[in-house]
Amino acid sequence: MQRSVVEQRQTPGRRKSQRRHPRSTFLGFTPRQWPFIGVLVGNWLFAATFYVLAKIYWQWMPESWTVGERIELVIKVAVFALMPALLAICIVAAQRLDPSMWVGRAPKPNSALDINTHFILNTFEQSILFVIGLAGLALYCPIEEARTLIILAVLFLAGRVLFWVGYHYHPYVRAFGFGITFYPTVMVYVWLFFRMVFDVKIF
Repeated sequence: MQRSVVEQRQTPGRRKSQRRHPRSTFLGFTPRQWPFIGVLVGNWLFAATFYVLAKIYWQWMPESWTVGERIELVIKVAVFALMPALLAICIVAAQRLDPSMWVGRAPKPNSALDINTHFILNTFEQSILFVIGLAGLALYCPIEEARTLIILAVLFLAGRVLFWVGYHYHPYVRAFGFGITFYPTVMVYVWLFFRMVFDVKIF
């Protein structure tokens, strides 16, 4: 009797379905990373499509393109693009008066105050790169490309808004907003590098 019980215990049960190990990779990426890769590709496609369509369907050119007018346009588009950061600072100033947002002297982790504070810091980091790149672009681009500064400012503004919303609701939205803010700025610096170092126009 005891032997039959032991045999039953040793008898293999149903074969378990083979599941893919969560750390298994395809092309070096895990299944959890692929959605973010899709968001990354979506960043590039959206930014490139928006830029090309804006250049095709919106024809604008200033009457003249002196150094003063270039600086003026950079300042105007920078003020426009940094509006989300200004709004976030106003919101954070009000949220700091709420005791429930604090743990000791630090904002409560993942609270609205904590998220908005991180958004402001990230936005100003991005803004430094954006404004410097925009100034360099204004310095070297011809008058017929002046509208590029405005197109990039619109992308930056849209990206910051999506990044802010995504920070509160969904990481994919946050990643998409970050991408359409950051990667166009990267392309500006690539353009400036080839233009300043090699005097080559790549776009």
